[in-house]
Amino acid sequence: MDNDPTLELLARTAVSQAKAGADVVAPSDMMDGRVGAIRHALDAEGYAETPILSYASKFASASTALPRAADSAPQFGDRKTYQMDGANLREALREIDLDIEEGADMILMKPPCLTST
Repeated sequence: MDNDPTLELLARTAVSQAKAGADVVAPSDMMDGRVGAIRHALDAEGYAETPILSYASKFASASTALPRAADSAPQFGDRKTYQMDGANLREALREIDLDIEEGADMILMKPPCLTST
């Protein structure tokens, strides 16, 4: 992934969602700097009151390799490359702190899945 161009796309998408009437913008990509980029873009376009719910940390589990639905991506491999080790709470807390510093209004911490459904 190329982080910086992705941030630009995420910010444009968030503004588009706000313009369409979204009550909350909730990026779940876990790209570095995404909350700050989105907050800046929303503020610049007059959507300073649109809250950001950050999926600050997602934990990998044994079921991470299984897609939630038959047609969901990825169709190969797994999602562990962008999800955290469940034993690494310090990293999760660091990511949460960074997202709050960047302007997240709410934080969602996704625990490891216990089932594949």
